[in-house]
Amino acid sequence: MSAPHQPSVPQPPAPGGYAAPYVAPQDPRFAQALQAPAARPSAALGTVALILSLVAAIGASVVLAVALAAIGAGVGPRLQTIVPGTGLEILTPVRDMVLVAEIAVWVAGALGIWALIQGIVAVVKRRGRGAGIAAIVISAVGPFLAGIAAFVGAVLGIAGSGAV
Repeated sequence: MSAPHQPSVPQPPAPGGYAAPYVAPQDPRFAQALQAPAARPSAALGTVALILSLVAAIGASVVLAVALAAIGAGVGPRLQTIVPGTGLEILTPVRDMVLVAEIAVWVAGALGIWALIQGIVAVVKRRGRGAGIAAIVISAVGPFLAGIAAFVGAVLGIAGSGAV
């Protein structure tokens, strides 16, 4: 009787040599599937754009509402005595708040434009697409929100001054 066939056992490497690592046979038809997937790009670009757009929109809205409420409260009592030819000197008592409002508009405008551009780049480069899209939308809507907040603040300031 003959013994069952047994697979050959690989021989140990020669002294001072090394064994070659095992390499699986590769079929060129499946080369694409064997490659490691590309590393996912960081979403930080879109996230930063989103944070900038929120700071611009919400920050400008809050600062403008507060500043224009103070301007309205300071100017409100003088509104009934305005005569034709009255200029910007009516704002003299509240010039510090006018400066705060102006700085808020300029800073929010710069941050909003930065966020808009960075959001577009994030969407195009697929580096934080969702946050980039949100940044674009918030940057576009932010000036309208700030305008509404400024209007409401001014109205509430004038109404609270007792001038109306």
